[in-house]
Order: sequence, then structure tokens, then C-alpha cells
Amino acid sequence: MTLLIKGRVFADGTVARRAVRIEDGVITDVAAADPGGSAQTITLGDDQILVPAGAETLAAMRDWAEAPRETVETATMAALGAGVTTLCDFSNTVPRLNTPELIRRRSKFVAERSHVDFGISGHPPIEPIHIDRYREAGAFSVQLFPWDLRPWNYSGDTDDSARQFGRFAALGLSGLVFADESAFHQTSIWDQGETFALTALLRRLVPGFKVRVMVTLPQSVDALLEAKERLPNLLIQVPMHSILMSRELARERIGLGSTLAPPLRSAETAARMLEYALQGKIDILVSHHAPHRTVDKFCADPIPGELTPKAGFSTIDFTFPLLMTRLGIAHACRLYCENPARHLCLKKGVIAKGYEADLAIVEESFDNTVHNLHVAGSISTAIWRVDPSDFYSKAIVSPFIGERLNYRVAKTFLRGREAYDRETRGFKRLPVRQIAAPG
Repeated sequence: MTLLIKGRVFADGTVARRAVRIEDGVITDVAAADPGGSAQTITLGDDQILVPAGAETLAAMRDWAEAPRETVETATMAALGAGVTTLCDFSNTVPRLNTPELIRRRSKFVAERSHVDFGISGHPPIEPIHIDRYREAGAFSVQLFPWDLRPWNYSGDTDDSARQFGRFAALGLSGLVFADESAFHQTSIWDQGETFALTALLRRLVPGFKVRVMVTLPQSVDALLEAKERLPNLLIQVPMHSILMSRELARERIGLGSTLAPPLRSAETAARMLEYALQGKIDILVSHHAPHRTVDKFCADPIPGELTPKAGFSTIDFTFPLLMTRLGIAHACRLYCENPARHLCLKKGVIAKGYEADLAIVEESFDNTVHNLHVAGSISTAIWRVDPSDFYSKAIVSPFIGERLNYRVAKTFLRGREAYDRETRGFKRLPVRQIAAPG
């Protein structure tokens, strides 16, 4: 099938009038003039822009024992509705993905239900030798949470971390490390946990390990940038809320519901992290979508063996439009489309010849006129906000609710085929692919 999309297009770092030709799911031409001769043509409206679809490298699909919080279907529909066509799952499901059998089962389960291309990661295996079978079972990476890491003050003569990381690299498995010190959680020094954990991590990492390190502090970004000379396969990953939300504002808006791990930072820190993102010091932004039931987010009663209230909140439904609003299209597409797709070894993330036609048509509005409902007689349709009534995901607790949006997704395409349409709230479940570890 041949498809031509004409109008304003973000390509080569700019938004300009172009014609994008797509054949059999691949972009074959991006030109200033209309080449014509297509089976189908879409002409964008004056308020519409064609952008690459997002590639999300960390969002919880949940399901299995956590289906009341989120399912593969609802999470991936939410991704499509937000212009995202690739989603990498948490390994921290229930049960955790720490055996080849569970990884294989999870891969099959998600493939049967996902609306987008997907990636499966594993926890470090219960039996170390089983890591040899992770890749064959479907894992493209290994996720290391704070409790999977050696403590910051672990004895050096018995520390086997470097050997473990080297083994992951030898098997072609990439990694994601949550830089935090689990012993500091829920204590008065939790804010310092990332610094202690990162200092220990950097002396343990090996150059051959292709790893994303997730951090939330400017000094952590500085330390990682300095380490890149020795660790060329290191990428700096930051959750979206670390640059766009402060703990003061989140607490004011949703109280206990703002609980998060790692914790939200001060307004001053968030502002500096935003500057770092705009300066190109951060490689990848993620939604860190961690949905929970409302009752679990606002429950502070102590439960043995449980963290209350639950840490995390919903973000996947609006991450890409909010990033475009707050960072601009160019920065948002670099951090949320191009860089993560390159890390995943996918021919996606940019609108260029030879790349897969994973695309989104976004609508643009800078209308600042807010009409009083009782005066105007209706709600202004030109004012867009983060609104849970528009969510396709199940959980609705988020400190971003009410944030103004200058962009919203009108259509999403998976390899040149329409998978989502906002006007009809319609989805088409198309064939999806699983991300594999590089050969």
C-alpha cells in the first residue's frame, strides 16, 4: 500500500511543509514537493503536524496479578492514544520475571494482547546460570532495581557486580539500572540514596555493558557525563516527572498520591533537570508509568510487607503531548522518539527515508482564552488539559492532572497503517513485533 501525507512535517530538526511517501510500512521519500501517485493521500490541516511516534523505554503494563491496576491492553491502547508505538515493560510484574520460563510466558502473553511493538526485560535470575537462556526466552535487557544491586558499602573483595555486568554484556543483553540505595528508602536520608548508589555503581560498571542508568538529580547527570569517557555504552535516562514536576507542587495537588520511588525532588532541582534536558545532557526521557488503584495511592495504613501508599502514578496517556508542550517538538522528539529508538536498534524515531512509518498526527493549539462555564454556557473545546476522562489506561492518579497541553494526538500510525483515531476513539489492533536483543 502507498500512502502520502502532506502538510507540516517535523523532519531534519524543523517543522516545514513536506510530503511524506510511505510504501509497505516504510518511508520512501520526504520531499518539499508533492510526488503524487499514491493509493491514499492525507492532507494535514493547518493546525496539524506530522511527527515521529514515541518510543517508550519504561512503562508498566502490569496485568497478571496486577490486572486491577492496569492490563497490557489498556496500557498499550493508552500508548497509541498518546502517539507511542513502542513500549518496554517493567520486569517488576507479579510474579517477577526472574526465570526464562516466566520471560517466555510473558512474551507470549503480551504478544497476544499488545497494540504496539513491545520489549520484555528480566530481573536478575534466581539461578545465575539461567541468564544464558534469557535472550532466547525473549528478553532484550535486564532491569536492576535498588534491591538487585550490591549496597554502596559492600566489601570490594567479595563484590561480584562487575563480573555480573560483564556476563550480561557477553550475552548481548542491555541493562537498565535504577540508581538508588534501597536501605535508605522511607528514611530521613532517602534523598541521598541516589548519590550513594550511583557512586558505587560507576566503579562497578564495565565498558562493554550497554546500560541505561536512571537518575533524577543534576549531580548524578554530571557524574554520568564524566563517566562516559570510560563507559562509552552508558546512556542517561530520566523520568519525565523529574524535569516537569516538583515534590512541593505534587504534594499540594494530590497529597499522599504523590509518593514515588525514587522520590520527587525540589522545584529548584526539577528546573535544573529541565535545563539539562534542553542542553542535551540527558539521553532518554521515559514516562515511568507506574499506575495504581486510587485506594492504594491514598492509603497510609501500615500493612505488613507492603509499602503504603503505593509509589508511582499514571503518565503514559499524556507524556508525549506534555513533553512537546513543555520542551518543544524538537527536544521532545529527540529525547522520546529518536534516542530511545536508536538505543533499541529500531529504524524508527525520525521521519526520514528508509525508516519505518511509525508516525503521529498531532493537533496544535495555543489558545489561552479560558471561558467561564457559567458565562459561556459551555466548556471551551480549544483548551486542552491532562484530563483523566480521556485516559485509556485504568489508573487515574497523577499530579499532572489539569496541566495545559498545546498538543494532542489526532492519529497514530504503526508501519504506515492507522492504529488510532482520536475523533472516533477507534483502535485497530495491527500485527506487532517484539524487540530483540541485538545480534
